[in-house]
Amino acid sequence: MGWVAWVVLLGCGGGCGSTAAQATPPVAPTATVSDAPLPPPAGKLRRADVLHAVSAGLGSFLQYVTFDVDHPVLRNRKFFGFRIAQLNGDGWKGIDLQPGDIVTSVNGFPIERPEQAMEAFQSTAVASEVRVEYERAGEMRALRLAIIDE
Repeated sequence: MGWVAWVVLLGCGGGCGSTAAQATPPVAPTATVSDAPLPPPAGKLRRADVLHAVSAGLGSFLQYVTFDVDHPVLRNRKFFGFRIAQLNGDGWKGIDLQPGDIVTSVNGFPIERPEQAMEAFQSTAVASEVRVEYERAGEMRALRLAIIDE
């Protein structure tokens, strides 16, 4: 059942304050019934989705985010991070990352070399959250998404 239908059924109990004295019949909801799972709550990821992404591999995930790997960001002649060039697909809606942000670590792991990026990516399979440290306009930020078991 789609989330709109759940809201109608749970929030209104099917009646929404209707009484016997009402002159007009209640309008039936227009939501369609679907077997698709409900999206996870904002700021959270389902463990099953994380495991699916990890099993598909880092290369598969990187289809959805493009980093400027040809021009790593350096500070004091040392690696600082990779700049996000593009976010692809609708899965980024509501996620506070945007092109131009410089990702410096994932779950505390550096991402300078491919094996470090792989270790960071695979760490999400057993982590309680996905934490991305990044810089935007000179300000350090952290994105945190809890991983929930359902």
